[in-house]
Amino acid sequence: MVVATVLSLPAGLYPLWTDGSIPPGVRFLVTVALLAFFAWLFAAAARAATVADRRGLRVRGFLGTRAIAWADVQDIRSETNPGSAFQDGAARRVCCAYGSTGRRVLLMYVDDTHVRLDDELAFLRRAWRELRGPGWRPVPGLAARIRRGEARRLAVLMGVAAAVAVGILAVLLMVVAMFVDLPGAARVALSPAVAIGVVVPAVFVVTASAFYLRRRNTGEPQPDAR
Repeated sequence: MVVATVLSLPAGLYPLWTDGSIPPGVRFLVTVALLAFFAWLFAAAARAATVADRRGLRVRGFLGTRAIAWADVQDIRSETNPGSAFQDGAARRVCCAYGSTGRRVLLMYVDDTHVRLDDELAFLRRAWRELRGPGWRPVPGLAARIRRGEARRLAVLMGVAAAVAVGILAVLLMVVAMFVDLPGAARVALSPAVAIGVVVPAVFVVTASAFYLRRRNTGEPQPDAR
């Protein structure tokens, strides 16, 4: 993050300081605001962490700290990170904890980029079972809600991937249609309004719905369950 900012910030500020139409006061304020934002970003990234002790989990994020006692944890599991499909270098799998209300808490830096995720997750799940207390009971229906939420996130990702693939194919076919004499029905189907406005959204809905219906009642296997 530091390296990327150091390389990109001067390039971003150069046009600001070389444009004579921008008042000096505005240039100064924008520069100070950018530097302050990146300073906060560096400090927040360095402070962010997941802390586990005998009381429970404490997650220090960019915008605050969340604490959850072991007795309130309903599940700790690894999940596919949908953002990894759109960001190079992002973790493919992350670790999340769920509280008694079903609230999902992302455990900062507990992912397959920063740690040996299977080992860390297995350790956290063992600690949870040992420290949650004899009175712990699962919230009725919450496990199914967790699985459905996971299925929804993955379904959206699969729908987007399918829609993008079909959109690229549609654009290529539309280019071909500009140079080839096609029947009327094919020409209508390859018009931008139909291909982009109807076919692509339909592919997203069908793919996402089919994936969700297939995965809504099944969860991903967890390391210590093998």
